[in-house]
Amino acid sequence: MKGRIASAHLLLTIAYNILKTGEPYHELGSNYLEEKQMNKELKMIKYLKKKGYTIVTSEQQTA
Repeated sequence: MKGRIASAHLLLTIAYNILKTGEPYHELGSNYLEEKQMNKELKMIKYLKKKGYTIVTSEQQTA
């Protein structure tokens, strides 16, 4: 039952935003969350550099 309510809420939210903005719906893509996380990290690095910190990035990801 919770799943049905969540799905209905999602559909109503999408419909509301379509009617509100007048723009057609488009999928964000399968890697949207990964890109969003990467952009967030890049913004934080930029912010810290602006504050005077030295940032060393590593390409290795930890689990």
